[in-house]
Amino acid sequence: MPQAVRRCANLPGGFTGSVSATSQNNNQIRWYLVHVPSGQERSICVRVRELIPAPLLQDAFVIQKEFWFKRGGAWSIQTKPLHHEYFYVATADPAALDRELAKLSFYVRIAGSMEHTYQPMDPAAQAWFEQLMDADHVVRNSVAKIEHGELHIEQGPLVGHERSVRKIDRRKRWCVVDAGAADAPFREVLPLDVPVKN
Repeated sequence: MPQAVRRCANLPGGFTGSVSATSQNNNQIRWYLVHVPSGQERSICVRVRELIPAPLLQDAFVIQKEFWFKRGGAWSIQTKPLHHEYFYVATADPAALDRELAKLSFYVRIAGSMEHTYQPMDPAAQAWFEQLMDADHVVRNSVAKIEHGELHIEQGPLVGHERSVRKIDRRKRWCVVDAGAADAPFREVLPLDVPVKN
């Protein structure tokens, strides 16, 4: 049985309101969520990218983030999906893309398709992720120091975002960041190594 598409209230940050398919600006490339079973984000994303032609599908990708992992006393950096059970599609026509997805031999639909609404990521949130991700759609680790109680991010995608950092766990090497627009922020946990605190 196909998994139910999650309602808008349960979607990850950056998706703050639904938009009907008829109100879309067909010239604007926006990001939409596709809900898939956990652990299959990458494999289904690759299949969709192979089967759906451009220009209907501009891109399909899993936003990933690096994270610090400790095993046997040694730390290493690994990657994982930023939002489990989701990947993203970039399109100017979500209704037409969803119709093509519905024709595939496996279940994959844009979130909101059951309600006939297609909720794009907020433009400010999309711009925020575009700034932080690299060409592989990965948010890499940042490196910072704390001097006299003040955070200074010296390397990585969070350079210049010190004021957005709300919480830091130096031991586990992550931080909580306010993302997106100032009037509709949401929070993400991102990698941050702070080896120096004076």
